[in-house]
Amino acid sequence: PFDHQSNTLLYLSEAMPFPDNKNREYLAAVALEVERLLLAAHGHAAVLFTSYNAMGLVCSMLKARRLPFPLFQMGRRDTAALEKFKAGTNGVLFASGALWEGIDIPGDTLSLLIIVKLPFAAPDPIGEYEKGLYSGMDEYKAKALVPDMLVKLKQGFGRLIRTEVDTGVCAILDSRAKKGAPYHRRVLAALPNCRVTADISAVERFLREKKPPEYFEEEDVCAAA
Repeated sequence: PFDHQSNTLLYLSEAMPFPDNKNREYLAAVALEVERLLLAAHGHAAVLFTSYNAMGLVCSMLKARRLPFPLFQMGRRDTAALEKFKAGTNGVLFASGALWEGIDIPGDTLSLLIIVKLPFAAPDPIGEYEKGLYSGMDEYKAKALVPDMLVKLKQGFGRLIRTEVDTGVCAILDSRAKKGAPYHRRVLAALPNCRVTADISAVERFLREKKPPEYFEEEDVCAAA
């Protein structure tokens, strides 16, 4: 029922190094790219991680930069940060886990969804067992690992547009999704048909076209978590 071609812009970053949540330089690059996007969108954002540790480090980096938006960090069993974000206007929610599926935030409060890393499953005993059911790593990736990642990516993308009148930007920062990268075509095929850009200025132009004037004038009175 949603007109993604008109109401959604997909931003695929070309500024990011290969994702490595244990690399401090990579996380600093994530923080810089997230900051650029938040300023372009005037907040109203959720930043979706696959790692709570990486989320905490990036959130700390951005809090130190004193951005003009309240920043909320959602823990594993924490709903307070989510409720504060929903109650505000131009806040930024840093989250993992539950936000990938099942949470509904319609309207302009969530107008920018940043997916930091493609949601490949973390290694665990179940994954190791499943890997043994295939002839090799290539078959396991092709038939299980990548399809499962794409399903979860679609679920995450679905947090952005919740009603027929919602408009917004989904930004994917993983370098493996950019043009010419290994998963570029698979990502585009998995997601709804929408306009694609690698230009942050296009993000700002899109939101200027779609949002009312008060969107850019809002000052959130909530204190940062």
